Amino acid sequence: MTDGIALALLLLGVSLGVVGNWIKPPQKLTDRWIVGIFAVLLVGASIFTFLEGRLPAGQSAPPQADTTTVPAQAPTVPVQASASATPTPTASARQSTSPKTTPGPATRSAAGRPGATGKNEPPRSPYVAASSFQRFGGTHGPFSLVANGTALRIDTPDSIESQWGAYLKDHMMCDGTVEFDVRLGAGTVDYYGLAVLPRGGLDNDQATGDAIILYLDSDGTFIAKFSSLPTPGVGGVGGGSYPVADLRQTRHVVVSARGSTYSVKVDGIPAGEFAETESAGCGKLTLAAWGGTTAHIEDILMR
Repeated sequence: MTDGIALALLLLGVSLGVVGNWIKPPQKLTDRWIVGIFAVLLVGASIFTFLEGRLPAGQSAPPQADTTTVPAQAPTVPVQASASATPTPTASARQSTSPKTTPGPATRSAAGRPGATGKNEPPRSPYVAASSFQRFGGTHGPFSLVANGTALRIDTPDSIESQWGAYLKDHMMCDGTVEFDVRLGAGTVDYYGLAVLPRGGLDNDQATGDAIILYLDSDGTFIAKFSSLPTPGVGGVGGGSYPVADLRQTRHVVVSARGSTYSVKVDGIPAGEFAETESAGCGKLTLAAWGGTTAHIEDILMR
């Protein structure tokens, strides 16, 4: 606006100078000169009027920096406003917000291999599943075998003439260790107890092989000793009986068979080490009970 005013004032001054004889006029002020001066004044007035109408009186034009900043900020406003709204999800957005919860084919294949687990599956228990055991002894009297998770319960008849229990049907052990928690319900016959055969076998629906037997002695205490089934009896080098904790409360039992040597611990306390003259070879873990007892066996671990 300032430039327009200056231009108009300049033209007005020139005209006045010519009219007032401040500026040397042409030798002869013809009609053409008069029309030219009038046209110049008219153009100047028009420019002045145009510039006056662009802005209200007294308001200056905005700085150039503001003019360039406003368009740069303008796109930001709708973007922020649309973020608070709920847009219609695209295909890619639906996939990222709703992931599959079931394992894919590769995961299921990996989970199917022994010892492998899928990413979405809980880690497998290190304990032997109770359902892996097969019952024996039913031809010598009715009894019940209950398998639940990693727990076995053997309810035996009132007899010490036979044994009843379970063996691990799909696993052979040569040298190894088995451990578990056990509690024996009071039997109705003296000498009730439990036998552990790490490398056992079956003959006539009875457990056979070298065993560590844990049972109630005649003086009312529990003992451990080495024996051979199906006919219990003390045997082996270092044979004899060793006192152990009361098995009517839950105890942790560890039985090891290495070569011809057998050893047992109850609640971490050694309860005998026995040796045969020859190794028993390989067999299946067998658990046998008798005497009317109820044997509660849980969390069997083999290594």
